[in-house]
Amino acid sequence: MRAAVVDVRGLRVDLDDRPVLHGVDLKVVEGEVVTLLGANGSGKSTLVRTTVGLVPAAAGEVRLFGTPLKSFRDWWRIGYVPQRTTAAAGVPATVREVVAAGRLARRSLFRPARKADREAVDHAIELVGLADQAGRSVANLSGGQQQRVLIARAAASEPDLLVLDEPNAGVDHRSQEAFARALRTFVASGRTVLLVLHDMGPLAPLVDRGVVLDSGRVVHDGPLPTPSMTLTGPPDHHDDHREDYGAGLFG
Repeated sequence: MRAAVVDVRGLRVDLDDRPVLHGVDLKVVEGEVVTLLGANGSGKSTLVRTTVGLVPAAAGEVRLFGTPLKSFRDWWRIGYVPQRTTAAAGVPATVREVVAAGRLARRSLFRPARKADREAVDHAIELVGLADQAGRSVANLSGGQQQRVLIARAAASEPDLLVLDEPNAGVDHRSQEAFARALRTFVASGRTVLLVLHDMGPLAPLVDRGVVLDSGRVVHDGPLPTPSMTLTGPPDHHDDHREDYGAGLFG
């Protein structure tokens, strides 16, 4: 029996005194690819952000790799790419420099990069198909390419779990295909993926299980549901209106 990588039990989350998640249970085991689906405001983004420690739980329990969230310290084991971010962030930096920042989870800030760090960065850039762009400024890349840079940064720490919130939102089909190839390679190494999706696109064949949320409750957990069950709508922004990147993964 494969060990649980993510184990959420009875999770309740309130945002601005408004209940967003109600008694949610979710388990993701080693080597599994699970996608969260549901309508706008269903709680998908809140669930992943609570899972990685960015949003506090009002009740219930979250365990990562068998460890309670409050006690978890091995954040290098998790690569997280949030929703609606840019790799440029107004700071001039090359693709390689941005991806190299992902290695900080593996080493101290002031320790020089070693050969293993440089190789991991190169591998992460190759994984997302941007090896020929490694020296370019991220500010000059397309939105889809910038999203792939962020995924490479998350992969650079060589995590056991990759958490992605709407990785295909606003991304052209070519970048979606490139991302699907990268994710296929990541999964083939036995690693685990939890992602929020609005449009399955080329990722559908990689997904083992679909979990549908409706009004903050799990209404389906099993094989990918039919489109009508996912209650499709615009990308899920209403339940992700507070960007607190100062805790959890970065604390």
